[in-house]
Amino acid sequence: MAEKDSVTIGKDSIYGAAVVILACLFVISIFTQGFGLVKSAPVVCPVCNTTCPTANTAQAAQPTQPTQAAPASGGTLQVPQSLSMAPLEGSSSHAVTVLEFFDFQCPFCGMAWGKDYSAQYASITGTVQDYEADYVQTGKANFQVMPVAFLGQESTNAANAAFCANAQGKFWDMYTALFTAQDPHEDDGKYSTANLTTMAANVTGMDMAKFTACLSNNTYASEVSDFTGEWQTVSQANTGNAGTPTFYVLVDASKVTKAQVSAAAAAGGFNWGITSDGSTYVILASPEYANLNMTLSSLIG
Repeated sequence: MAEKDSVTIGKDSIYGAAVVILACLFVISIFTQGFGLVKSAPVVCPVCNTTCPTANTAQAAQPTQPTQAAPASGGTLQVPQSLSMAPLEGSSSHAVTVLEFFDFQCPFCGMAWGKDYSAQYASITGTVQDYEADYVQTGKANFQVMPVAFLGQESTNAANAAFCANAQGKFWDMYTALFTAQDPHEDDGKYSTANLTTMAANVTGMDMAKFTACLSNNTYASEVSDFTGEWQTVSQANTGNAGTPTFYVLVDASKVTKAQVSAAAAAGGFNWGITSDGSTYVILASPEYANLNMTLSSLIG
């Protein structure tokens, strides 16, 4: 029987090979984010065209303004069907309504409202408060809002609290209190039950027994969750992403012509469309007040 050849491998060679293999695996893990085992589903902000900041996101990155992702102007656009529960500031007789979808924890929504987070993020110029002063309080247009919740439990807590206040006709007072208390972090305790109760107690005329029961029972949490899903579906259909803040200018098609809407949208640099039933023109706006104001001035004067 022939003798078998034997191969001897030295310890140094084994150790050297092991080091090379481990080094290669380390490099691969970096480029594959843990070999693809650890992944997150980022939420895209249409304002910054980047991943929405969270409590764990480094705040040094300065987001940039996006290129609007939307169908060509004049096409069919969608509007959520559940707007009956969205609080309205103004009169149903107005031809124009600015509609905002926001998350109370989203810092870009806070900046759209009037918070200053320029030290952390790219700033939004102009505010919702300017729009309210110029158009809502002067009786020219409506403001309708719908709080959604996708940034954490405290988003749901805050939205539920806002609707608990709305049940007593105190939505806008609570809305102001919630944004006043906002900071650029999520789920850090600012919208805890105790803090929400304190905010409500400072609203003149609030029945605290009713509010506290509503808050503790999470009375509107399921509605907020359902609407959040509907809003995400509609936003994806309209623009290919879903993030906050989202601004639409809704125009009554029975009161304003297609040519007027087209010119007004162009004035602000926005795309526009019409609902499938032909009842409402939809202008895909932004929170930048200078642009929004140009569109509204063209529509309303």
